[in-house]
Amino acid sequence: MADSSPTPAAASAPARATGETKALVKAVAALDALLERPDGLALAELARATGLSKPTTHRLLAGLLDAGLVRSAGDGRYALGSRCLVLGAGFLAGIDLRREALPTLHELAAETGETCHLGVLSGTEVVYIEKVDSRHAIRMHSRVGATAPAVSTGLGRALLSRADADVVDAVLAAAAGPDGLLPQRTPQTITDPAALRALLAAAREEGVAIDDVQNEPGIRCVAAPILDHAGVTVAALSVSGPETRITPAEAQRLIPLVREAARTASRRLGHA
Repeated sequence: MADSSPTPAAASAPARATGETKALVKAVAALDALLERPDGLALAELARATGLSKPTTHRLLAGLLDAGLVRSAGDGRYALGSRCLVLGAGFLAGIDLRREALPTLHELAAETGETCHLGVLSGTEVVYIEKVDSRHAIRMHSRVGATAPAVSTGLGRALLSRADADVVDAVLAAAAGPDGLLPQRTPQTITDPAALRALLAAAREEGVAIDDVQNEPGIRCVAAPILDHAGVTVAALSVSGPETRITPAEAQRLIPLVREAARTASRRLGHA
């Protein structure tokens, strides 16, 4: 009778795969830490940021350097490498909505003179997938690829205003702290989930959401959802700027402009 026991090579395959997966998770953690520090991190700083030992971090860096995902930033510091830009560009190039919405975003920025963003929902966060800068000297410090809380941003609220109830429930539950309140990012932040739900209902009715200096100190934002050909909310666009320029009255003036820009972007995606 033939021996059906696995060969040593076959028996070690799951263990090897598990080890490779763990190494990949550690490498991603290192890249995430470097993403937060564009000026780079020293070996010891990166080890602390990831919770890994220095020898493990050193081995990870060696592999990431070889792959071009990390580069030497001088003075013993390491930063993200050019390969990350290539991968990011490849990802963005595959997002049709970005390509279709970008002309509208440029038009809105030219019309308002303020910074315009395009964002999508990812868990409890909004991911900025495109940005057109303001023509003013004082600008937003946001960047493509960065994230922000969906519950306190105009983009996030515009997206949540049209989301299914179970999605809203999950986002609010995940964002809330042990006391049941949402994180307070500014003195104006709405921390009561019930109050935010009422705000989302109003935003759905009006087709626009306003971040009234509730996510970032001194910044006001007006946002609206973008729908695809099936009527599904796939993104949101916004106009943001300092509250000294986007006053409450100016925010009201921007509402129809932002709403129409979102409709234009939606039509470009096939929405009737």
